[in-house]
Amino acid sequence: MSQNPAGTGPMDHDEMESLLAARQELGPAMEPALVDSFAQKILAEVQRQTHTNNQTQQQQWQMEQSRGGQQSGTGGRLTLAIVSLVMAIPLTAIALDLSSIWMAVIVWLGIVMLNFAYGTDRRGKS
Repeated sequence: MSQNPAGTGPMDHDEMESLLAARQELGPAMEPALVDSFAQKILAEVQRQTHTNNQTQQQQWQMEQSRGGQQSGTGGRLTLAIVSLVMAIPLTAIALDLSSIWMAVIVWLGIVMLNFAYGTDRRGKS
């Protein structure tokens, strides 16, 4: 068959062809042993690929964890933007009710400046 003992290493195309040829030559008496050998090789390859995938996922997770501070800055900017818009509505209503349109413009300029300052400060730290 091949230099790989049963259950070790991946099977290549030639090895699979030789296994099928041996099955035809040896007949039904040896078929269970050949099937077991083939199944062990397939299981070994599945385990190898699973192990490789797990290592890759673990490396990706570790990279994401090491960049955690950078990603939280994006969430902080989004949170500030949402809170700013939510607060802008009542502040605009109060400014328009108590004074003129200019007070509402000042409220909005303050909100824009706050978001801009926070955004440029976080970009500098990334």
